[in-house]
This record gives sequence, structure tokens and C-alpha cells, in this order.
Amino acid sequence: MKVKPRYPETIEYISEALWDGKTGGTATVTDERTIVFDTPKTYGGRGEGVCPDEMFVTAVIGCLINTFLDFQKKTMLELISLKLKGKATAKFDREGYRIVGIHVDVEVVVDVDDLDYVDRAIEMMKKYCHLTRSIKDCIPIEYDVVVKGEKMED
Repeated sequence: MKVKPRYPETIEYISEALWDGKTGGTATVTDERTIVFDTPKTYGGRGEGVCPDEMFVTAVIGCLINTFLDFQKKTMLELISLKLKGKATAKFDREGYRIVGIHVDVEVVVDVDDLDYVDRAIEMMKKYCHLTRSIKDCIPIEYDVVVKGEKMED
């Protein structure tokens, strides 16, 4: 059975980057929002902006959070907090660097009455995040998940 998406079938994301004349630049994305990026000091840069590798791992964990929140809304799961920490590991393979793995630590705190439902939202997050779906065949992704239950304040 084919599933009909709730959102548009095709979405385009556009970013334009302009070199700053030194070791980085500025990217302009939708609605004229800007991101300053730079080469890390480790690689001879000034380190005055976000490293593109940091943007990459941030994009992955940001997509995971957005996906989790989409399922959380549908299930009306009482979410107290959600924290993801991502680490992308790059290795030099005699030709250049390559991302060889991503590790994601997930900490979810929900109302104690919703502990039975949170695992499903986490599985949906892992399954449907479009960025992790897109890279999973070339970059392994590992998850460490901690779920805590707390009583919601009235």
C-alpha cells in the first residue's frame, strides 16, 4: 500500500555561499538567513565561523529532532525535554578525509505516564528522518538512547 505524504511530494532546499576572501564565507539560505562558516584552525583557518562538518552533523541531529517532534505531535506524547548530541568522525584514507560514522546520543524525558509510547516515537524518528535515510548506506549511524520519565507539573 502506497502511503500518501502529509507534506509536499517534492521540496527543494537552496543555499548560496560567498567566500569571505580569507578562509571561510557566508551562506545565505531561505528567507535570507545567513550562516558564517570558516575553516577550523586545525586546518589553517581562522575558526571564526561554523565548520562545514559541524553544520553537517548539526543538520543530521536537527532533522532527527524535527522528525521526532512530528511524531510526538501526532501521538500527543507529553514531552518534557529532548536533547541530541551528534558526533561525526572523519578519517584520512591516503586520498583525503571521509566521514566514516555518525554517533548520536539521544536523551528524551517524557511524562511518566507516556513511557510506553516514547519508544515508538524514537523508532519513527530513526526510520523517517530524511537526512539519515539519505546517508545510511554510505555512513553508518549509531544511536545511544536514554529515556527518562518524570511526573508533569500541574
